[in-house]
Amino acid sequence: MLSAIAVIFALISVSNGIKEGYLPSYINPCDLAKPSTEFVDCVKEQIEATLPHFTKGIEELGVPSLDPVALDDIHIDGNGLKLTFTHAAMHGLSDSKLSQLKLDIGKDVETFSLSFKGNMSVSAKYVVDGRILILPIQGKGDAKVNCHNIEVQIDSKLTHVKDAKGIHFKLVTPSYKYNIQSTKFEFQNLFNGNKQLSDATHQFANENWKQLMDDLSPPVIKQIVKTCVKAINKFFSNVTIPQIVKGYNN
Repeated sequence: MLSAIAVIFALISVSNGIKEGYLPSYINPCDLAKPSTEFVDCVKEQIEATLPHFTKGIEELGVPSLDPVALDDIHIDGNGLKLTFTHAAMHGLSDSKLSQLKLDIGKDVETFSLSFKGNMSVSAKYVVDGRILILPIQGKGDAKVNCHNIEVQIDSKLTHVKDAKGIHFKLVTPSYKYNIQSTKFEFQNLFNGNKQLSDATHQFANENWKQLMDDLSPPVIKQIVKTCVKAINKFFSNVTIPQIVKGYNN
């Protein structure tokens, strides 16, 4: 889902020890001197080309893998339900697709708006006790949350950072919103393995998935955005603006 933001400006991939100006074979830098529509179309193409590579991580630049994304522990405690996810990870970011892109680069205020959509899943260890609406739920074990058609929109400003290597982009004050079409839960060992109770609970939880996701989604999406932004800024810190965008005048 969200990994597309991590490559919005990853128009090239460089690594320590590679000569300056090196471009991998799958990248063609975009020219800011072109009409804005052509430039944006070029960036879209580079996102699609770069995404599978970037999400695997760039070890030489200290950019971590973005698929899966390790998540902090998640705790839900309210409305009669106590649910904790530990050892959690989000999978599927590398398969997300760009649905919208807007860029303002080379202006006084530089911004971008990016929307992407995909199917993703969270795997974790869980402990749950309480009720989902009127239905009791209790258990602990392995869990998987399959999310269908998550669409995320990210808006951010760009600032510039100067160091001995030159001028770099940096993402600042990112904001986001999202929508999920549907979700399916898989909890192993509910009610100590009682299949009848487990099946009934799964059916009810999956029919009322939105109540659970209203509590679960915000911390998950927030962590994903934070991880992606951190990876982008790590990349930017090792790549100057002229390397990323042709015809850019600071």
